[in-house]
Amino acid sequence: MRYVWDPIVRICHWTLVVSFAVAFLTHESEWQRLTHVNAGYVAATVIFIRIIWGFLNTGYAKFQSFPPDPERALRYTFKIFRGKAKPFVGHNPAGSLVIYLMLGAGIMTVSSGFLVYNDGWLWNNPAYLQDLHFYSAWSWLILIASHISGVLIESLLHRENLILAMITGKKHDIQNSIEPANRNDVSRETKRIFAIEGFLKRLLMKLFRR
Repeated sequence: MRYVWDPIVRICHWTLVVSFAVAFLTHESEWQRLTHVNAGYVAATVIFIRIIWGFLNTGYAKFQSFPPDPERALRYTFKIFRGKAKPFVGHNPAGSLVIYLMLGAGIMTVSSGFLVYNDGWLWNNPAYLQDLHFYSAWSWLILIASHISGVLIESLLHRENLILAMITGKKHDIQNSIEPANRNDVSRETKRIFAIEGFLKRLLMKLFRR
C-alpha cells in the first residue's frame, strides 16, 4: 500500500461532492433557495482551498505533478478502451484533464451563481447570468459523470478500488505503475504530509484519553 491522497485532498473532494449534490437537487426550489446558495458558497470555498493546495508542495495533489495535456489524455483514453492503459500512482492524463475542466466549470458555476443571487451587483444582466449559471452547472455535471465513469473503468481495469482510495488515502503499489516526472519530490512531500497527519492523530488520541 502507498499513501497518495492527503487529508486536504480527501476532505475537499467529498465536501465538494456533497455541496454539489445539495446545490443541484435544490436548484429548482424557491423554498430551498437559501440551502442552494449556502451549498454554492461551500463549493466555492472548497474550490479555492483546492487551488491554493495545488500550488503548494503537496505531493500528488500538486498541479505540477499532473499537468493538463490534451494529447496525452486522448492517447491514454484510447489505451483504456483497448485495455492497455498502465496505472498511474497519482492522476492519469485523462483524469488530470477532466479535473482541470471541472475546476474551471466549478469556478464559472459558483461565480455566476453568486452574481445571480446578488442581482444587480457588478453586472446587471439577469437573463444572461442565469443562462451562464445554468449551462455552467450542467457542464460541470457532465464532467462529473465522465469523471465517475473514468474512475469506475480504471478501477475495473487495474483492479484498484479508487473510490476507497479517496476515502483512506491509500493505493496499492501496482507493478509498472507510472510516477510523475518529479516522483522523488512528490513522494517525499506526500510522506511528509502523512507524517504530519499521523502526528495530529496521535496528539488528538492522547488529548481525548485524558
